[in-house]
Formats: sequence, C-alpha cells, structure tokens
Amino acid sequence: MNEPNAPKSPPDFIRRYAELLQGAVFAEDPLAAETALADAADLGRSLVANEIPLEEVGELHHEALVQLAQTHPDLPLSQIADLITAPLMEAYMAYSLAFREQLERQSEEIVNARLEQSRRLEAIGTLAAGIAHDFNNILGAILGFSELLNDELPPDSVGQQHLEFIQQASFRARDLIARMLTFAREMGDDPIEIELVALTRETLDLVRVSLPRDVQLDFEPSIGEAWVLAEPSQIQQIVMNLCINAAAAIGSTPGRIQVGIGLHTPASLAPLVRLTVEDDGEGMNQEVRERVFDPFFTTKEPGKGSGLGLSVVHGLVGKLRGSISVSSEPGSGTRFTIDLPRLHQEGKASEDAAPIRHTPSSQRETPE
Repeated sequence: MNEPNAPKSPPDFIRRYAELLQGAVFAEDPLAAETALADAADLGRSLVANEIPLEEVGELHHEALVQLAQTHPDLPLSQIADLITAPLMEAYMAYSLAFREQLERQSEEIVNARLEQSRRLEAIGTLAAGIAHDFNNILGAILGFSELLNDELPPDSVGQQHLEFIQQASFRARDLIARMLTFAREMGDDPIEIELVALTRETLDLVRVSLPRDVQLDFEPSIGEAWVLAEPSQIQQIVMNLCINAAAAIGSTPGRIQVGIGLHTPASLAPLVRLTVEDDGEGMNQEVRERVFDPFFTTKEPGKGSGLGLSVVHGLVGKLRGSISVSSEPGSGTRFTIDLPRLHQEGKASEDAAPIRHTPSSQRETPE
C-alpha cells in the first residue's frame, strides 16, 4: 500500500487509481479485493492531504476508467460495473472522513490558540493591574509633594520651571496608568448613550494639536448622527490611540489620516455603526498584522512605544460588544475598521455632516 500522505501529482493519482481499479476487477480471491478497497481508502486520504478538490475525484475515476478500457478493450462494462463502483465509494468515504478530521483539527487549533491568548491576556491584565495600582500610589506622593514645593518656590524661578516638567511627566505617567487599568478592565465604566459623530469630532480637535505638522487629518462622516452605548472616555481612547498609531506609521514623511463614521448592515443583521481610521503610512506585513493587537507588541524602537495602545483598543471594542479588524499591506497604508451596535435609527442625511479638515501648518495661509 502507498503512503496516504505522500505528495503526488494528478497524473500519479490517476495511475495509482487505475492500478487499484484493475486490482479490484481482476481480484482472484476476497483478500485481493479487500486490498484494492484498502488502497482506495488510502487514496482518498491522500487526496485530502494533497489538497485535491472533491470534484476532481470523479474526474480521476473517469480517467482511470479510460485507461482500463484502453488496456482491456474486450472487457464488458456491464460485468464489472459493481466491481469498479466499490473502490470509488471507498475513496469518496475515506476522502469525506479525512476532510472532516482535517476541519476538526483546524478548528481545535484555532480554539486552543484563542484560549491560550485569552489566558495570556488575563495573566498580563492581572500583572498590569497590580503594577498600575502600586505605581499610582507612588505617583500620588510625587504629585502631592510637587504641589507643596510649588507653593514654596518663587514665581518664574528656574526651580519652578523644573517642577513644571516634573508635573508634566507625572501627568503622562498617570495617563499611562489609566491605560493599563483599562487594559486590565479594572476601571469602573458607566455606559450612556453617546452620539459618536459629535464625540469623535471633539476628540479629533484634541488629537490635532499632537500631530506632526505634515500629517493631514480628515474627518468625513457619511451620517449625521450615530448613537452607541459607551462611556465617553472609552470612545476617546479608541479614537486617540488609533490616530496616534496612524501618525506613527506615517513617520516623518508627509501623510494623511482619514477618519470616517457610517453605517454597516451585514446580511440578516441590524445596522452597525462603523468607525474607520485609515492612513497612508508604511503598512504592515502578515506577521505584524497577526500580532498587532497583542499586549506589549510594538515595532517601534525600544523606549519609544509601550505596545499597549492597540491592545487597549481591542479590549475596549470587545467590551462595547463590537468587533475590530485591520487590513494592511507593506507600502499601502493601514485601515482599522470598528463595528459597534447601533442604538437608534434616526440619523440626518449625509450632506448634513460637514467634513472637518485639519490642514498641515506648513500649508496654512499666513494672515496679513
């Protein structure tokens, strides 16, 4: 018997099947007939292992019959019909069973991978929460004593300037703690009805000041209103993190970030609110795309990125009962797509929503 997983080309399969058909037709005893059927089962499993489509099994049977007829032109088909049908049925059944086993293995691998990722995220979330709480206590002392020292320093003194830098760094650290607690799902959320277009518009006003001057930010909603159930800071973190990530992907070269909000209606499902953030940066290869939402994964240089931004976005979207996907190719930019459950059906016409456009400072007109 041939090895079921040995790679074969289609002509090899036809030759092998023709041989086992001939063995089934001219079997001199029951053992030889059973051997031919076993070969047919092995062949069916080989077809699956070598990714031969099911529809080609019938073609393979036909070609093998042609070869059998050419080799034995006087062989009456009526006398061997049952004999040649049995191997075909055996091959079909083995093919079906092997294909089902293959699907079950793939499904099990996917489930195990997701379970492992869930356990890893849970462990990292627990660690992040513990570190954040401890660090928050230390940071509270730093900010408290800096406030006391601020009252003792003369106004406009060099020491007061240095103290201001300390406070700014502490505030950035506090924001990082908030992100870590959000990632660990330790923050108490009070979801309310949010109008996504207006909140995104306000958030982008904050993002605008932090963008490099050669990065253009466009906001072009295709719907006047889009209501979702969320906590305002969740939406703000999602939008800000995606825009900051897009700006980092563009780098120091001129580029464009386009934010959009519209409706998406999957088949047989209620309409969803779709938020998109697209950039024309360097893009991502498959390896990076597969890990882009992993916590602490970053392609930035050491010390320039925490790897938490997109992980936080992924966690927040899941908490809002939504979904997030990414499409990207090297050199072709990146597009993040978020679908959230929609609360209300009322919405203004798309022409009511005037686009917000952030013009790079280098392109702005100088007032006379």
